Amino acid sequence: MASTLGQRLRALRVERGLSQAELADDLVSPSYVSLIESGRRSPERDVLEGLARRLGCSAFYLQSGVTPEEVTEQKLRLQFGEIALANGAVEEARDRFSELASAGSAEVRNSATWGLARAQEACGDLHAALNHLDALLQASRSGEPGAPGLLRLLMGRCRLYRDAGDFARSVAVGEEALREVRELGLEGSEEEIRLAATLVGSYWARGDLFSAQHLAAEVIERAERLGSRTAQGSAYWNACLIAEARGQLTLALELATKTLALISETSSPQGRGLAGMRVTYAWLLLRCDPPRLDEADALLARAHEVLAELSFGPTLAKCETEMARSTLLRGDFAQAVRLAEQAAARCAGSDVAEREHARVLGGLATIMSGHLEEGLDMASQAASSLEQAGSRVEAAQAWRDVAEALIRCDEPAGAIAALRRSADCAGVRSSSIRAAATRAAAQTQAAPLTQAGAQSQPAGQTPALDEAPLAAHA
Repeated sequence: MASTLGQRLRALRVERGLSQAELADDLVSPSYVSLIESGRRSPERDVLEGLARRLGCSAFYLQSGVTPEEVTEQKLRLQFGEIALANGAVEEARDRFSELASAGSAEVRNSATWGLARAQEACGDLHAALNHLDALLQASRSGEPGAPGLLRLLMGRCRLYRDAGDFARSVAVGEEALREVRELGLEGSEEEIRLAATLVGSYWARGDLFSAQHLAAEVIERAERLGSRTAQGSAYWNACLIAEARGQLTLALELATKTLALISETSSPQGRGLAGMRVTYAWLLLRCDPPRLDEADALLARAHEVLAELSFGPTLAKCETEMARSTLLRGDFAQAVRLAEQAAARCAGSDVAEREHARVLGGLATIMSGHLEEGLDMASQAASSLEQAGSRVEAAQAWRDVAEALIRCDEPAGAIAALRRSADCAGVRSSSIRAAATRAAAQTQAAPLTQAGAQSQPAGQTPALDEAPLAAHA
């Protein structure tokens, strides 16, 4: 097939036995036809349609090189890709969309790229998904057919950076997107509310609870005023995370209950959104004192059944990580290790932060099963990765969990070091009090030794409150 409009025009003219002058007739000059065929002119729409009529083809074919029959067949293949993605056959969907992502028709090409972005996200290849979204943003702003709406793309970029663990970038992208959307006069629309709710989740993940709570209050008010169940569900979902982070567990559970009810009304019982909310609800139940294990296990079992069918790796890994947490809380450390390893394996080769959460759980279970050094190394590396990604709240929680496991194993020095790391992540840094405490400890030990005379310690042997050996594992 001729690759350019000019080449197609010339091929059809020669095939029809027409000269340039005969094709031009009274529509344009023969020299103008020559310029089009050589690629030095791009014809106006009315000229393109006139030339197409004389050549017995469609203007769309001249412009794209694709016949209407081919477009119909490609759209059918797009539908098969969407069905595969909805049924959880993400690799099949990815392959189908990949075949169409370079189609001549802009509508088919953009629709395929959008499907490919979602399939790559489901496979955990977030870098590839982001590249596709960036390309679609340009197409959307240019008004190309088949490109998703601007708000949907901006929301996707904010979410993908957050899922990848790049929380600072997620917040920056989300704030810029929200400004752009509001400048367009779209404040208060359902998709604007969902975009703002996504940014709330990014603030929470970064540990900026003040910004998260402030924006969440606005989002909930606008969602309730709009009356959209979907927008309200998105707003309540992220608000429940903030309430939990502030220690308001009762409020968090109330918001989670509302979210679950709203999503149940608007989503398929076998949908990923409802299954994801069940995992979040179970996560909250496992943080109760005492943990509500039976309720959490029932929710996780229902979510796992759906997510396993859909083959959505990151969310399935999150479900299995919480299953590992529940098993650990029941005291079955070996099974907790197996579940955590399974969750981490689902994220192998992907960019999602969920891998580190699974590794923290696996490390904790390994510590508590008696393999201290191995478990400490695993959990510390994972907690450090969360810290380096900028997830201060989650890193602080991970270090605190490591400390609790070390206390249980009668390792106070390591526990103290882990608690210090937890405090650092939470923004509570060491002060001059530590140096004063070190001097006081040295003086307390030195005084009796000086009085005793004969039992004085060699210089440099005074114990100090420095970092415990745990730091070597971070």
